[in-house]
Amino acid sequence: MGAQLSMYWTLCIQRGGPQRVNHAAVAIGSKIYTFSGYCSDHDMPQFTDVYCFDTIFLKWSKINYETTPESPKACYGHSVVAYKHLVYLWGGQNITTASNILYCFNTKTLSWSIPVTSGQPPKPADGHSACVIGDYMYIFGGFEDDIKSFSNKTYRINLTTFQWQTVHTTGCPPSKRDFHTASVIDNRMYIFGGRGIEESDVEYYHNEIMYLDTNSMKWSVPRKHARAPCGRRSHTAVVYKGEIYIIGGFDGINLKHLNDTFKYNPVSDAWTEMKVQGKPPCPRRRHCSVVVEDILYLFGGSSPKNDADNRSFFSEGFIYLREHSDLFLLDFFPTLKKLATINILENNIDTNCLPSALQDEIKWIKSQPGYTYKRRGYSAFGLNLHS
Repeated sequence: MGAQLSMYWTLCIQRGGPQRVNHAAVAIGSKIYTFSGYCSDHDMPQFTDVYCFDTIFLKWSKINYETTPESPKACYGHSVVAYKHLVYLWGGQNITTASNILYCFNTKTLSWSIPVTSGQPPKPADGHSACVIGDYMYIFGGFEDDIKSFSNKTYRINLTTFQWQTVHTTGCPPSKRDFHTASVIDNRMYIFGGRGIEESDVEYYHNEIMYLDTNSMKWSVPRKHARAPCGRRSHTAVVYKGEIYIIGGFDGINLKHLNDTFKYNPVSDAWTEMKVQGKPPCPRRRHCSVVVEDILYLFGGSSPKNDADNRSFFSEGFIYLREHSDLFLLDFFPTLKKLATINILENNIDTNCLPSALQDEIKWIKSQPGYTYKRRGYSAFGLNLHS
C-alpha cells in the first residue's frame, strides 16, 4: 500500500457566503444548511435566514421561504440537528430573550413547522450542544436565560413522538458550561471544551473530554492526557471515521484565538495534534464545521481585527473582532491529482506538457468568477474536489 497523504486545506472561497458568527449548520446529502447567527455589520432580520451550500457545485444560495407564525425568529447561539430530511432548531438568543421552542425545517418543502410536544422541555438557553442518537435529540448544558446561570443538565426529545424527557444519569457529569461541543460515536455523546465558572467566580475553559453512554445513561471520564488541546470555547467538533476532530476556538485564559486541529481516538483514548498542510483559516471562534464525505467545510466565525483591515469589527473587552464570510475546505484524503492541480495553480506552472483533460480543467478553474491564486495561500472557485 502507498503512504497515506496528509490532511490538506485545499480551497478557500472568499465570497458568496453569509457573514456571521454563532450560527448553526448541518449537512443533508451533499448540501450544507446554515441557520441564522449574528453579524454586527447588519441589522438582525426578524426571522431566521437560511443559506445552502452545494458541495458539488461549490456555490452558496439563500433559501427564500414563506414566513408564517411557525417560522423562528432570528437567533444566535442556537443548535440544529439533522434527522432524515428534516432539520430541528432549538434554543438560542434573539434581541430580547432566549427560546425553548422546537422548530422543524423541511428541506424538501422549504417550510417551517412547530411540532406539538409533550413533557417538560429544557429552560430557554443558548450556547448549549445538541446531537442525534437513534430517534432522540439530546440537549446538554448551555446558559439558562431566566436564571442567568450555566447548566450541565441533559434533556432529550423523541423525534417520532415529540416527548421531552429530563435524562437522569449516573456517574460524574461534566461541570456547568456553555459553548462546548457534543459529538456522537455509536451510542455515546462526547462533550469537549466550553466555558464555565469555578468557585472563585472566574471563567474556566475546559479541556477534558467526557462521554455519556446513552444505553446505561452513565457519564465516564477517560484518563487525562498531556497532549490534550488547551481549554477553549466556541470551537467546532466533527466526527470522521470514528474519530473526533477539534478545530479552532478561543482560549479565554490567554485571550488567544486558535486555528489548530486535534484528533481524539476513543478506542486508544489518545489525542493527536494534526499537522495539516496547505493554507489554514486564520485563528477564529464561533465558526461552523461540517463534514460531507471526505471533506470538512469550515465557514464564518470571528477573529482578532487587524488595524489595517477595514472590515466589520466589534469590541469584546479589549479584543476587537471581525466577522467572516469565507469558507475553507479541509480534505482528509486529498488525491495526488488534486495536490498536483493546487501546485500548478499556486506556482503558475506551464501546463502545455500536461494531459489535455487536465489542461482543460485548469483553464476552466482560471475562468471562474473571483478566481485568484497567491503563492502564500490562495482562493479560488470551481476546483473539482471529487476527482
